[in-house]
Amino acid sequence: MALKRTKYDRVFSDYIRTRDGWTCQRCGKYYNPDESNKRMALHCSHYYGRGRYSVRFEPDNAVALCYGCHRFLGSNPADHLDFIRERLGEKKFRLLTKKRNEIVKKSQMLNDHFYNELKLMLEDAIARFI
Repeated sequence: MALKRTKYDRVFSDYIRTRDGWTCQRCGKYYNPDESNKRMALHCSHYYGRGRYSVRFEPDNAVALCYGCHRFLGSNPADHLDFIRERLGEKKFRLLTKKRNEIVKKSQMLNDHFYNELKLMLEDAIARFI
């Protein structure tokens, strides 16, 4: 059964794609965030699935990937492991794995942290273009 996407998942997804410059972090393809159909083509991919509440909204556990790269890494666990280890480095990967194993209730993870982070990122991006 698929997990229901919440408003927090949508904000976190935008946060990750904005953090990664609306670019697939594996193949380098850029997606224009102003084109609504392109928003669906660039995914917020989690290494440890969203069902793990301890890392569901952990930025080190997520990366922007195009549909093709997301599908490839999801179908090739060894390549996915190599990708995330290379991206994070061994120390950060071990910390992420440790955090993944923590017990966190759903009610503990829901907060407005990423609303504020995304707002700051967008304000910074707008300021650079003005």
